Formats: sequence, structure tokens, C-alpha cells
Amino acid sequence: MLHHREIGTGTPIVLLHGVTVDHRHMMDVMEPCFRGAGAWRRIYVDMPGHGLSPARNDIQSQDDLLSAMQEFIEAKLPAERFAVAGLSRGSYIARGLVHTMPERISGVALIVPGGNPSSDPKRIPDPQVIVEDKTIQPELSEAEIWAHENMSVIQRWDIVEKRRQIIAPARALFDEDQEARIVNAFEFSFAAEEEATTVNVPSLVVVGRQDSISGYLDGVDIMHRFPRATFAVLDSAGHALAWERPEVFHALVRDWLDRL
Repeated sequence: MLHHREIGTGTPIVLLHGVTVDHRHMMDVMEPCFRGAGAWRRIYVDMPGHGLSPARNDIQSQDDLLSAMQEFIEAKLPAERFAVAGLSRGSYIARGLVHTMPERISGVALIVPGGNPSSDPKRIPDPQVIVEDKTIQPELSEAEIWAHENMSVIQRWDIVEKRRQIIAPARALFDEDQEARIVNAFEFSFAAEEEATTVNVPSLVVVGRQDSISGYLDGVDIMHRFPRATFAVLDSAGHALAWERPEVFHALVRDWLDRL
């Protein structure tokens, strides 16, 4: 079984991290949202090739990665309905679960979706800093400067520390060979059908207006498919919007949880 961390009891919710990181990132992003939000059984998973879930030679495509997640869910939550939240790449896997297991899904949250290899790069904003802190960069290592300059719409020391404590250790465990195979077969085999399907469960789609990784327009494009979705485009927010705009992000997720 895939490595995972389970917290709490109650309604099951599966939480899927993005590429190169692991369940620790998703826990840091999402756990504050559950404070005072009722009884939720939170299942934070390390997808294959991430964290403590080893890469697998049989994973040759995005379909294969999705199959691994389906196997995990069938073992962990046999016949149970569950909600799913995915961040970045995890949001694409969440969409795959919604499409292939629709009768099992009670709700879906897509956090910074989009920016897939097939996306038009012209639709993705250039890196932009809205709130600058000039005291930070001189204290950074060379390896940290790129993320600080290209992914920090709001520059703060607490975000630097989160990258050091959560993202850097996860990257050290990330399997690049498996990822290369997935990128070469990135879209689901059922992508055209999935993109034409309506999802009628309580949903949340949240994107950052200054996200230079996923952009925000891919999220806009899928909104018509989610008639029960709250959709938010956050200003002064990029791919790390949960860290850059935590108060509004937590409020949006709690509203989604209330609607489930």
C-alpha cells in the first residue's frame, strides 16, 4: 500500500499533493482548514515516486499513476464515498478519480489546477512579485534563489522556511525517471471524454492570478463543467497561494467542507 498519513475520524477525504513534493506539503496546506470544521478522516497520500512511496516500473503514463491511486482507495476505503482534494498535479489525478469513480465521490477541490504540458505557455503569466522583501535574497543559497525570484508573488521569511522544511526534503525523494515517463504520456486516455463531463458534486476551484506555473486560465476554462463549484481567482497569489493568501484560502476550503 502507498505510504500515507491518516488524521482524524469521520467523513473520508483523500488529499493529493503536487509533483516533486509529498504528503507533508499537502498536510501543511490543508490541516489548518480542518480546525473547527467538523469530523473529517483526512488521508494524505504519497503518490508513487514521491515521499516514502517508491517509484514503480509499471507506471509508464498518467493512466498508470491514476490506477495506482484507485488501487489505494479500493484498499483503504472499500465501497465508501469520499471527497477528494488535489493540488497542482494532484488536481489532475483528482479529476481522473472523479471521472472514473463518480458514484464514490462526494465532493472535489481543485487547487491551482492547469499548466499541463498541452497548455499554451502564452496563457501562463510571467513571474511577478507583488510584495517584495529585499532583506531575504542575500540570505538565500544559490539553489533557493530561483524559487524566490520566480515563485514568490509575496516574499516572506515564513514561506522561505516552509520551502526549506517541506519542499526541499520532498524533492530529495522524488523519482525523476518515473516522472519522465509520465510526462511522455501525460494526458489521460479518456481526456476528451473527461473534459466534456459535468461534475454535479460540491466543488471548489481556486487559482492564483499571478501563478506562473499553472496559470489561472485553465481553471477558468473548466468552470462550466462544475455547476456546484465555488470559483476563486486570488490576486497577489501564485502557485503557492495557500501560503501567500492563507486566510482567504482557508475560508474557501472551509466553505467547501460545509457544503459537502
